[in-house]
Amino acid sequence: MSVVKQWQFWVLILFMIGVFVIASSTKILVQKYTWQGASSSATKTLSAAIITDLHSCFYGDHQHEIMDILRAQKPDIILLGGDIYDDDLAHTHADILLSQLGSVSRHIYYVNGNHELYMPSLEYQTVLDKIQSYGIQILHGTGVQRLNDSPISVWGVADPVSGEFDTQLNTVGSLANPDHINILLSHRPERVSDYVQYPFDIVVSGHAHGGQWRLPPLINGLFAPNQGLFPAYAGGQYQLDNTDPNRSTELIVSRGLAKESTRFVPRIFNRPEIVFLDIHY
Repeated sequence: MSVVKQWQFWVLILFMIGVFVIASSTKILVQKYTWQGASSSATKTLSAAIITDLHSCFYGDHQHEIMDILRAQKPDIILLGGDIYDDDLAHTHADILLSQLGSVSRHIYYVNGNHELYMPSLEYQTVLDKIQSYGIQILHGTGVQRLNDSPISVWGVADPVSGEFDTQLNTVGSLANPDHINILLSHRPERVSDYVQYPFDIVVSGHAHGGQWRLPPLINGLFAPNQGLFPAYAGGQYQLDNTDPNRSTELIVSRGLAKESTRFVPRIFNRPEIVFLDIHY
């Protein structure tokens, strides 16, 4: 092999290594979105941190990689969108994270995901008890109205695996005041046709893991559970048409924090993320 060809060969190898390192990076991405609503006269902002699909993954001693970001951003509220725990993995890393969230915000809300519901019933109940002991409010068919005396209300529903999804969605949808800014916390992004039946301004979900493999900007996600190939809602901010012609609904889908997909399929060009949503009102 000539010197020139050797040089080209090693450049190619280094390039491929660089692409692989970037593509497989698990460094947490801080993703930011804003919600303005129909009004252009907003004078206040509420910041929400959105954490989903941790699957009890490890992010440094005391989960400092996550906590450092949260402490730097100082969100007003924290929304936990399900699959924080995993049915096949030890609870340790999820427990360590959740036990510290109260140092960031007093307003922390949780709904389950399918993997928490795959646990045996006694194990799942232990998880719920721990979550509440950390000062986190579980929103399964309930909500908090006029958060901090603002016009913002937060509602939540359990994952469809519970068998309670439809009943709970109807309950919170009926309670939601159309004159308020209503946030729905629900694990599943694919249930958009159900969400838009109610006066929700913002729906926060996870579950899709960013479509697992991406090729920005051409392919936003290759495959997501319950959506299949090239999922419509893999991760991002989506505008939905509400059945009320005077209202629109924004869907925020987090790509989640699982470093690998369920059953250990690596993420490609799809870094784990924490979403921060600024709500102007």
